[in-house]
Amino acid sequence: MDKLFEYIAKEWSVVSQAPFAFLILAAIMFGLAYLAAKWRFTAVIDQTKVSNEALKDRLHLKSEQAESYKDRALKYDEKVQQVVDSDAVALKERTLEVVKNLREFIERHKREDDRMSAIERSAMRSAQTEEERNAAWERHTNETMRLSNERNAEYDRRFRVDAIMLRDELRSRLPDYEPLERHHDMMYEHPTNYFGFNDVASELERMAKMLTSVSN
Repeated sequence: MDKLFEYIAKEWSVVSQAPFAFLILAAIMFGLAYLAAKWRFTAVIDQTKVSNEALKDRLHLKSEQAESYKDRALKYDEKVQQVVDSDAVALKERTLEVVKNLREFIERHKREDDRMSAIERSAMRSAQTEEERNAAWERHTNETMRLSNERNAEYDRRFRVDAIMLRDELRSRLPDYEPLERHHDMMYEHPTNYFGFNDVASELERMAKMLTSVSN
């Protein structure tokens, strides 16, 4: 500020000859400085508001997720309690119902796989060039991966929790039960293919039928 006054004092002779022009120029400069400062601070404030809104949205989402997890946990606890409290006949029926649905799931997806294989064979026979054969093979590969992902996702959504829960309860009531040598418990978590799905269904069915024979 002192330097500004010193500059004005030095140039006073020039300023005094055109005072109105100087005042207008000064007003314009101060106006531009004010607008620049206002724009800068407005941008900072707007950015802060946006950040705060984003933070509120994340907190709200976290709260909703926590409530969702809580509801799932309560439903799971209720389901476990129902299984634990069921008698041998009810547990067997519940298990065989899961087995039936799982085998229907397997057959439905097998039919879809067979349909895709037939389409792929037809496309390969119709292909006239190596480029067409490669394109047909790539389409088939992509479709196979898509179906596999959908199949595994459906198993996780519909069967995995119930299958593991029933397995553990059945084994707790069959202390002498021994899984077959070819069986692996990891199949309940990640069956990955039809061998795994069938393995889960077969073992659950075997234990369910053993349960009532032991009870009798």
